[in-house]
Amino acid sequence: MKRYSILILFLIFSCTGNQDNFTLNGKIDGLTKGKIYLLESRTNNEVVLDSSEIDNSSSFTLKCFIEETKILSLRLGESYTNEIRFFAETGIMTFNTNNKRFQFDSKFIGSKQQLKLEEFNSFIVKFEEKDLDLLELQIQESIKGDQKEIDSISILREKLENRKILFLINYITNNSKEIISPYLALKYNKDIQSDYLAKIYNSYKKKISESKYGIELKKIIE
Repeated sequence: MKRYSILILFLIFSCTGNQDNFTLNGKIDGLTKGKIYLLESRTNNEVVLDSSEIDNSSSFTLKCFIEETKILSLRLGESYTNEIRFFAETGIMTFNTNNKRFQFDSKFIGSKQQLKLEEFNSFIVKFEEKDLDLLELQIQESIKGDQKEIDSISILREKLENRKILFLINYITNNSKEIISPYLALKYNKDIQSDYLAKIYNSYKKKISESKYGIELKKIIE
């Protein structure tokens, strides 16, 4: 109950003073009752930008004001397990999913940066799945006690990780004119050498370097 009150308080303060410039029209098949929140994570807190009661309908509309293209979250109910992060852009976006697979079947339309994020994630998942396959083999060889095979698989996993980091750097560099570039550089900053991060940041034009994620990236570099 206390957490609910805090959410309402954030909602009151975050939705006053600006004219809405972002609308998300959504549908959650199979859901007839519930509440969905549109949230933004900030430095020391989480702000509710809007919320909608879903009662006898699987559809909802959420609105707010955003200063620039940025990552927001959709949360169904109070549980963090039913939460999706996405790139919101000014204008109208649509969202579709179903109640049973809220996260896994989610689909956003109307954001160029979201499409790029989904493209990026599809490649990262392939790297992660391959690493899990190798890890499974490594565990099997560990049970057998075959140190030679264990070491061989370790080398393959290391090479795979290096390929993943190279892909990450190339993707961030090739999209240096897009907001997704500093966002990903921030998210994976621990995987990228500091000199690469500085080189990436210095390649940005003013629009990107002075964006929310560009400013945060600069703080890490300095």
